[in-house]
Amino acid sequence: MCQTSWSISLWAKGLTFAAVALCLSACGFQLRGQDLVNSGYTYAVTGKDSQFAAALEQRLEAMNVLAGSGESADITVELLRVRRQQVDGAVNAEAMLLEQAVRLEIDYRVLDASAVELVPVQQLSRQRYFRLDRSNLLGTATMKEEIADALEDELAAQLLRSLNLIQQNLTSANGN
Repeated sequence: MCQTSWSISLWAKGLTFAAVALCLSACGFQLRGQDLVNSGYTYAVTGKDSQFAAALEQRLEAMNVLAGSGESADITVELLRVRRQQVDGAVNAEAMLLEQAVRLEIDYRVLDASAVELVPVQQLSRQRYFRLDRSNLLGTATMKEEIADALEDELAAQLLRSLNLIQQNLTSANGN
């Protein structure tokens, strides 16, 4: 009896999963990905020379959509401002700093091959706090750099997702 009810519940769960998957596929749901690969568009990054620009170019190059030197790009990301800050956070009763934050702010706009603005100036920003370890200042400095690198990766991924949307809009506009 117990084995029968177990197999029925397993069968019911499988049926429920299949129904949800069918509903999601029927409504056009897609997992958000970075579909820049095989899009036919090439990308360039101009403006501020920074670690963020290098991280963004690395991601585009890994997808094989970065325009080569001397080659004109279909879509250009112009970095207008890249700002990395250290922000003080909480203090203890003796007014000693307990935590800090790393903040990264990026202002950018997106242009087409004719330098026509596809997306006006946008801002991306992220901030992450970390505890200070006064007994290990070198470790704290390393942690701060790791957090800053992670923030750059997150913002680069977010910018690539917005490029994906721009690309989809361009494709649908050119197709219609």
